[in-house]
Amino acid sequence: MLRGAGTSAEGDLIFTTAATGWGEILTDPSYAGQMVVLTHPMAGSYRIDPGDLESSRVHARALIVTRLVAPPAGPGLDLEGMARDAGIPILTGVDTRALTLELRRGAARRAVVRRAAGGATPAVAAARASAAWESVDHVAAVATEQPFHVPPVGERRLRVVLIDYGVKRSLLAALAARGAEIVGLPPGAAADDVAAIRPDLVVLSPGPGDPARMERQIAVVRQLSSGAIAGGPRILGICLGHQLLALAAGCQTQRLSVGHHGGNHAVIEVATGRVDIGAHNHEVAVLARPELAAAGFAISHRDLNDDTVEGLVHRSGRIASVQFHPEGAPGPTDGARVLDAAIQAATR
Repeated sequence: MLRGAGTSAEGDLIFTTAATGWGEILTDPSYAGQMVVLTHPMAGSYRIDPGDLESSRVHARALIVTRLVAPPAGPGLDLEGMARDAGIPILTGVDTRALTLELRRGAARRAVVRRAAGGATPAVAAARASAAWESVDHVAAVATEQPFHVPPVGERRLRVVLIDYGVKRSLLAALAARGAEIVGLPPGAAADDVAAIRPDLVVLSPGPGDPARMERQIAVVRQLSSGAIAGGPRILGICLGHQLLALAAGCQTQRLSVGHHGGNHAVIEVATGRVDIGAHNHEVAVLARPELAAAGFAISHRDLNDDTVEGLVHRSGRIASVQFHPEGAPGPTDGARVLDAAIQAATR
């Protein structure tokens, strides 16, 4: 049954293991171009706090669930109403765990959600004709077009330039809570734009899409990396920012056969053996190939499920990156110490 806006939608099917956090998921810019399958069998049972939303609008194309229920009366948003207002459908009555197994087996990910008039043949044709996720510039659709400023909470400890490829509000809040004055720049910012602000730390934000198509941004990150190694502002890359750092260093990325989406992924810190449970939201990963070491990078974190590269550190000690989301939202914040470490290093 089609609920929410009840409209048709097309996009890439991905699944998330998150049991809650529907408001955060729908408004996370990293879900741009994707239709989200919830493996948890029920959705909608609580009202969503508008303060938990990760951006000003919904970015996911559709939500696919087994059972959609109405929340109790009270303040806040209900999931179906939120989808309806955003103009996206919620497809209910689906065995999402069976669908997830098909996706894990390599089923085609381009799909459409639509009413059955005309049978399956037109729907299959529409799915095949839809734009491939990798071919679309999703960053341009979600990132800021103008610089912005976020003041620190309490005393200012450092100035951070954040290049916005699709940042979540919770990451901005996590940095500000640690005393960072944040100057956000659009994704087309040049290295000179960053240098003019004289930051202590440069953060390359998360965002949607395939980093390999972002040639201009890769060139800028290459300049910033050279400056950091030479003693300029340190760099922290997160998710898409992590991938751009690797590409800028001459390394390679590849779309995963099964993307990581959810709040229950175990990641090991290679140097210490510490295991954190964290929030993941990525379809692409950095490849563990000799080019990493040749570029001066070591793998700092790995996923314990599939051994995916989940973090890098440069031998200079001035560049670090993680594939996971240290801010959680939704999900654990075990990895938030990555933010603490980056800020501590930048303020020595």
